[in-house]
Amino acid sequence: MTLAVMSRATLGHTNNTVTASLATRGIYAAIVTAGLARICAALEPAWSGPLLQLAAITWCLAFFGFAAAYGPVLARPVQSAEPSG
Repeated sequence: MTLAVMSRATLGHTNNTVTASLATRGIYAAIVTAGLARICAALEPAWSGPLLQLAAITWCLAFFGFAAAYGPVLARPVQSAEPSG
């Protein structure tokens, strides 16, 4: 949910079209995978080690992916939506 709000706010406040790009969908898929791996690790203790590692890796991929995809958008000046004149 945090990544969804951050991506929506980033696009909306920088006057970009609020649509989920391929990178955004990949970020969301990674965070869902991390959550499911954490739940499965609790349900199946025999696999908890590998599942927790998968959860950690995909969580990192999601947040580093957000930084890579949205960092440049946040670092550039905001273009005004209103015509100058």
